Amino acid sequence: MKTELPIIHTLRGFSAVGICLYHYVCCTTGYVGPGIVFDTFALLALNVQIFFVISAMVIPISMINAQYRIQDFFTFVYKRALRIEPPYLISLLIATAYLNLRNFIPGSAEVNLAPSWSELLMHIGYLVPFFEDARWINPVYWSLSVEFQYYILLGLLFPMAMHSKLWPRTAFYVLLLIGPFLTFQSSFFTSWSPLFLLGILYILYYLKKIKPLEFWISLGFAAAFTYWKVGPNDLLVGLLALAAIHFFRDFDFKIGRYFGDRSFSIYLLHSITGAPIINFLSHRYQENWQKPLVIILGFLVCLICAHYFHRWVEMPSLRLSKKIKYTRGS
Repeated sequence: MKTELPIIHTLRGFSAVGICLYHYVCCTTGYVGPGIVFDTFALLALNVQIFFVISAMVIPISMINAQYRIQDFFTFVYKRALRIEPPYLISLLIATAYLNLRNFIPGSAEVNLAPSWSELLMHIGYLVPFFEDARWINPVYWSLSVEFQYYILLGLLFPMAMHSKLWPRTAFYVLLLIGPFLTFQSSFFTSWSPLFLLGILYILYYLKKIKPLEFWISLGFAAAFTYWKVGPNDLLVGLLALAAIHFFRDFDFKIGRYFGDRSFSIYLLHSITGAPIINFLSHRYQENWQKPLVIILGFLVCLICAHYFHRWVEMPSLRLSKKIKYTRGS
């Protein structure tokens, strides 16, 4: 069974671009007023949910290919940490430097956003959600917190999903379905677990690890719980992502792959590269014809920064991660 799904690169790439444009258009205070343009770009915020569904597919594929066992848990977490932590921590330093420097930029709002040492330390291990009134230095980090919790829980629970007997698999499904009953905090994986289950179920079905009847029944429950506890828009986006991957799995688009390879870098950097440019220029260029040019300029700055961040930071982390192998006994 072919385990590479080329469409995922394009989906990941355009999801990153979509989130970037959502923040540039809808989160630059007062720059784009209410109306059809604002409302259209506001929908792009749902691209985060596409990232979640993609992650729910990609990570299980790698675990299945590696014949993952519970004994591999610490190696699995170590591999994932090598993949995401160096880019995350370096972007955290860049964000901290920017928030300190903005106090000296003419025209910046007179509010000190520079983080304290305690706030900075809370970002190590994604501890911000566990402290009241703590804030993310970069607003996109909340989803990385969800992803990191997902890695840990999947490493512990995925052998249940791969079990030959039905009852451990059912227990795995139930644990993910009841997640939103435990918390409604968006930075916790449990708030999103039924949405993740949609992607995990599809991969188990696609790789013939579960039978069609089990897949459709479980998918029905996952869809119902996503609609009920996560949201109808989240369910719609999740199902559309599944449909795109199922029907166009071999679609490969060179530009889409380019953005897909750099999606993590775009995601990490867009709020601390292009956004400050747009925010600075938004006070000076207010004509309707000027606004798209300002936003495009901010996006190009982000893309250039992401290109080199991917080359100098993300790729070395990826190579380090791939060097770590699961040990197998005789």
